[in-house]
Amino acid sequence: MANKPERELTALEYVILGFLAVKPQSGYAIISRVEAGMYRWSASAGSIYPVLKRLEQAVIINSQLEGDYEARPRKVYALLPKGEQLLDAWLKQPPTMREVIEEYDMALHKFLIAEYRLTRSEVLDWLTAYRMIIQGAEQVNRVMDQSTGETALTLHEWLTHRSITLEIQARLIWVQEAVDRLNQKG
Repeated sequence: MANKPERELTALEYVILGFLAVKPQSGYAIISRVEAGMYRWSASAGSIYPVLKRLEQAVIINSQLEGDYEARPRKVYALLPKGEQLLDAWLKQPPTMREVIEEYDMALHKFLIAEYRLTRSEVLDWLTAYRMIIQGAEQVNRVMDQSTGETALTLHEWLTHRSITLEIQARLIWVQEAVDRLNQKG
């Protein structure tokens, strides 16, 4: 078995580690969760098994055959300590502008998995950093509004800009609700 990978894990590898952080599961169960769309992440079934094999070879996860009640045994994958460390370090990284603006689904996946791996305080810190990035995007958006004006835009440009404005507002509302709910729970 290989030692720590020399490269950064891919987004899909982190997503799979996140699924395994919830509970050990088979490749088929992971594919089913991805296809169900709950986690707003998509990947082909053909890409999941090679990732599982790579993570297992890197000693980040392991697998065991389970077959007590089935005709054909299945492999069930689980995080190893190295996988937990890599996942936790990734989850604790403050969100980046790219992650918040361009890779929104990844940010949501991190938030979902954080429930299983991070303290409430760490999640609140992450949400604070997330809010700051969204507020920065909102300021840039306002400056663009002031510099171009509605009349300088075509209808489609204005509608696209309006979509961005509404998306920023929706994310700020979501962050506030998340912070409020987490603080109520504590």
